[in-house]
Amino acid sequence: MNKGYATAASLAVFAQGLAPVPAAQADGFPGIAMIAPGFGYYAIDSGFDSKLKAYGTLDAFASYHDSGHSTGIQLGGGGAWTNKLGVYARTPVATDTVLEMDVEEGFNVNGNTVGQDWSSIGALRLAVAALRSREYGKLEVGKTYGMGTPTYADPFLASYGSPYTYLALPAAGKGAYYLDLRPKHTVAYTTPTFHGWSAAGAASFGLDDHASEGRTLRGGGAKVQYTDKRLILLASFNRYLSDPWDDNGTLKQTANYYKSLSAFYDFGPFSSSLTWQRQDVDYSASPSTTVVTAGFIMPLGKRDLTRLVLVKRSVEFGGKDAYGAMVGYDHFFTPRLATYVHLGMISNQRNSAVTYAGTPVEQTGDDPQNLSVGVYYHF
Repeated sequence: MNKGYATAASLAVFAQGLAPVPAAQADGFPGIAMIAPGFGYYAIDSGFDSKLKAYGTLDAFASYHDSGHSTGIQLGGGGAWTNKLGVYARTPVATDTVLEMDVEEGFNVNGNTVGQDWSSIGALRLAVAALRSREYGKLEVGKTYGMGTPTYADPFLASYGSPYTYLALPAAGKGAYYLDLRPKHTVAYTTPTFHGWSAAGAASFGLDDHASEGRTLRGGGAKVQYTDKRLILLASFNRYLSDPWDDNGTLKQTANYYKSLSAFYDFGPFSSSLTWQRQDVDYSASPSTTVVTAGFIMPLGKRDLTRLVLVKRSVEFGGKDAYGAMVGYDHFFTPRLATYVHLGMISNQRNSAVTYAGTPVEQTGDDPQNLSVGVYYHF
């Protein structure tokens, strides 16, 4: 991948849901193209040449928060992008066929860095090997991107500083399970793109004894996607078992069902998106959670970017609905170096206590608000 803005080909790959398979050329979505380099080579580089690259992101911010009963200032990392280090390798094995490998580790810059907190090592964000072919599609093995809702359903990419990140979590309840964006022990296959359409499926295996309780299959899912210059449509379905939980002295695992529909459209001056997602827990005492997200991205020339997200979280019962909003501005000194200002809030209903970005919520119904100023660099 070049050092500049994402190319049309790499943007089309990004639009495939962070699955680098051949896709139609995409000249639209310039706002997404401006932020795409932060995802690294595996997500947006669709080449077939040999490559060996180290990459990463550094992100630091200062923020002020107010939740009604608590105020404060925070210095930290990862406000707009997760801090990470990675190594990407690619080698041709046949005509238009390559073997890819990527290992990526996250870290903090707020006193809990990898060098100071050795327990964080091994909690890899990505650890995948893939065989990618222009004609036959892509087969992946490892801890890789699953079939769930893509991060770019949120214009702020489900970052630490975005209210979407916290409102999209399932409501608390027995058997409720948060589906990792990159499930481990996964085998995934994505078809080649045909007239803009592609399909993918994945299965995650229960190789972790504690989490799987001896089950061979932890879960899996599938998605269908359409992509062209102006429009992206995505539908996905997943079923995963929860971690074991105690049900009157018996360890039990509960099925969680995840459904998602997304539409992205480039109007020219700006692009917009609308996503519906729902999580159902196969246990009557645990509520279903529905999240609707609307996003807007508008470039202001080649160096400035504005973003807006609106989120509605509906919990089946218990009066725990919540709403969120964030507006942000990024100024790019170079395509890989930018400063940002984000202003966001969550409005909790009477029995809800959702917080975000380290903002304390002392009472149900408190509304956390956060203003952050930061800088990030992708290398």
